[in-house]
Amino acid sequence: MKEILVIKGTDFAGRPQDMFINHVTQETGVVMENYGTVWREHRRFALMTLRNFGLGKKSMEEWIHEEIQHTVKTLENSIGTTLNPQIMFHNAASNIICQVLYGKRFEYNDEMIKVIIKCFTDNAKMTNGPWAMIYDSLPMVRNLPLPFRKAFKNYETCKQIALDIIKKHKETKVTGEPRDFIDCYLDELEKKNADMSFSEDRLAGYSLDLYFAGTDSISNTLLTGFLYLMGHPHIQERSQQEIDLVLEGKDRVSFEDRNNMPYMQAVIHEIQRFANIGPLSVFHATIKDTELMGYSIPKGTMVIQNMRSVLMEEGQWKFPHEFNPENFLNEKGEFVKPEAFMPFSAENTVSLQAAMHRHRGAVVDRMLITELNHPLNCSSTTNPTSSVKFTTMFVSLILLWLCICILFLQLRPRRPKNFPPGPPVLPMLGNLLYLSLDNPLKDFERLRKAYGNVYSLFIGPRPAVILNGFKAMKEAMVIKATDFAGRPQDLFVNDVSKRRGVILADYGESWRDHRRFALMTLRNFGLGKKSMEERISEEIQHTVKTLEDNIGTPFSPQVMFHNAASNIICQVLFGKRFEYDDEMIKTIVQCFTRNSKIANGPWAMLYDSIPLIRNLPLPFREAFKNAEICVSVGTNLVKEHKETRIRGQPRDFVDCYLDELEKRGDDSSFSEDQLIIYALDLHFAGTDTTSNTLLTGFFYMMNYPQIQEKCQQEIDQVLEGKHQVTFEDRHNMPYMQAVIHEVQRVANTVPLSVFHSTTKETELMGYTIPKGTMIIQNMGSVLTEETQWKFPHEFKPENFLNEKGEFVKPEAFMPFSAGPRMCLGEGLARMELFIIMVTLLRKFKFTWPEDAGEPDFTPVYGVTLTPKPYFMKVQYREKQ
Repeated sequence: MKEILVIKGTDFAGRPQDMFINHVTQETGVVMENYGTVWREHRRFALMTLRNFGLGKKSMEEWIHEEIQHTVKTLENSIGTTLNPQIMFHNAASNIICQVLYGKRFEYNDEMIKVIIKCFTDNAKMTNGPWAMIYDSLPMVRNLPLPFRKAFKNYETCKQIALDIIKKHKETKVTGEPRDFIDCYLDELEKKNADMSFSEDRLAGYSLDLYFAGTDSISNTLLTGFLYLMGHPHIQERSQQEIDLVLEGKDRVSFEDRNNMPYMQAVIHEIQRFANIGPLSVFHATIKDTELMGYSIPKGTMVIQNMRSVLMEEGQWKFPHEFNPENFLNEKGEFVKPEAFMPFSAENTVSLQAAMHRHRGAVVDRMLITELNHPLNCSSTTNPTSSVKFTTMFVSLILLWLCICILFLQLRPRRPKNFPPGPPVLPMLGNLLYLSLDNPLKDFERLRKAYGNVYSLFIGPRPAVILNGFKAMKEAMVIKATDFAGRPQDLFVNDVSKRRGVILADYGESWRDHRRFALMTLRNFGLGKKSMEERISEEIQHTVKTLEDNIGTPFSPQVMFHNAASNIICQVLFGKRFEYDDEMIKTIVQCFTRNSKIANGPWAMLYDSIPLIRNLPLPFREAFKNAEICVSVGTNLVKEHKETRIRGQPRDFVDCYLDELEKRGDDSSFSEDQLIIYALDLHFAGTDTTSNTLLTGFFYMMNYPQIQEKCQQEIDQVLEGKHQVTFEDRHNMPYMQAVIHEVQRVANTVPLSVFHSTTKETELMGYTIPKGTMIIQNMGSVLTEETQWKFPHEFKPENFLNEKGEFVKPEAFMPFSAGPRMCLGEGLARMELFIIMVTLLRKFKFTWPEDAGEPDFTPVYGVTLTPKPYFMKVQYREKQ
């Protein structure tokens, strides 16, 4: 233990990062933080702050003495009667750390404290029980609805309480005049606003770490201490004799008095030795390849300390297996602390609260022993029968899992030779259990850290390669674009769309013909031209009217932006716009919204992973009904066009397609069925992405008013004397251009793009990728890649500006993917975003409503990422 914790302390200072406790705490806080800059900064900050708030000083003694009076009162009220001291000691320890963290104590019946204690108690049992062991041992069960999910809910409850406390502190704090640990952290956060390691989210986890560590270990040590003092009355009596002698004539004990109480010091240390509160400490991990006792230990190896083996080692203690204070006294009766006494671990990772624990333990023990005698209570609540049943259940569960693993071992899919690495694969399910069915983006990032920028997963029996980072994405989508230009053809979305349209069409002659036709037709109908600008400007007047009708009152902009984007693409596709309350558009929007949720939800993933369930009457059948409704609407629109069109004089995209269909005849890939899905494809792609980007843009404009103001200054300067903006004006607005591109970067509207597949066997980053392999692009890994952006994790237009303030577009900016499958409507989207944002920012000021609470920047996952529903407040600008 000494070699790893003292001599080679840094080598063994890491923490394992893929365990139950890490995932429950969302990898915030500091106790489970891995050894590195973030850990060092937070530990340094905590030690300094705790010292400033009295750790080891007189002020801390005052807090302890004030709190101990409530404990004394509880005991005095129970004189002569039997009582259970658990809650009493827990509340005392809790309130002392609460004064440091939150600047106040709580009543013993406070509901908030009761909730936190219950959640922490449940989670402590869960963390050290069989379900946490199963979670760590069998990663494939992690997303199943098993009992360990309760721990995640408990932590969310505690974290929300912590965030509420932080919010109250922010409302009442005075910068530079901290009242407690929370205030100090918020002050530090303001200083380090560009340092992402300090955040409110981490503060919530950090304060919970300190609360639990400062409460649980102390209260349990006190419980152990008084249990042994009752069981060894001669030791209790000798302690009280020493206390009476030293404190004669004094009103109360002080921490300095410990130097005159060698026997009491020995008793407290013997209690800590015997209690062995953290029997395995907190697990460590090696931060590099190292050696220990002649053995080679690779980097990242988990290290578990059996603290009992040290605290009861026969060569280190006079009476290793007895409760005997003589273990800490020499022949002269002086207090000595053997080197093997390390209840708080040692060196780099020694507990932050170690000094606090010693201080509190000494004062509390002495004060209570001075005041009272404690009758021995031998009541017991241990039930050996339930323990046997519990052990039997655990063993049976493990055996069941072993049988299942052995039974299906030969059925599991295997990775081809030189295929990208990935997690172990299960029969039928593949890697389904490694992914959250609701939002797999965090799982993709976690797996990237484990397996690199190119790794593989099995979606059921089907292999897929996940691409991360600009280098891998560029090689696949640009350098070897044709090799990766296919689309998977046996997925949920293919079956729903009946394999028609162009977005999901496989790479081949039909796809090339339809894409060529679409690009030519969109150009003819104004894509990138003045006529398209006029259509956007006309539609924006309806948006302006909606905003004017809501001046000064908070309202939700979701429907407004969706209708605007929808009508712009409808004019191209169908030659007309629709009123915002049109029933047909409402129906299409409702069906697309539902299908978007289903397509990115658990049922679609199950549909893709387990083919044998596809014909069962399960919830994914709703998507097929919705698709039929949309096809019916599209069929009626095409029918109307056929009845009113004039050959050779097309009014819109549908007319152009019908003309092309007549030219090509029945033998081509062009058909009315294909046209209907094609038009619906383009409508969805041209509406959802643009409206969600606009929602993200104005959400950030409200919450970054300095950026909004700078945009408006540039707009006023460039458009002075002009009636309306044109797309050409973008060349004179570098900052506005940078803001729009930064909005697209942080929005990451299509986080996994549209899935690709390989058209032939090829190579990528040294791996061999067979023909037909599904390719999933993790776009967030490129749009926030640290080597590609100046401020990858912040909303900063400077990501798109050079030193001269000129607009530049980094190569890693690819919100529309890249290569031959790049989004058809990229040009239209860029024009819409520029004209709409500039027009609205020129006329209005957008602010976050005062009563809307703190903004939540976490997006909602679906086919596209969208901000959580929000309200905006709109005012006329003084200068319009």
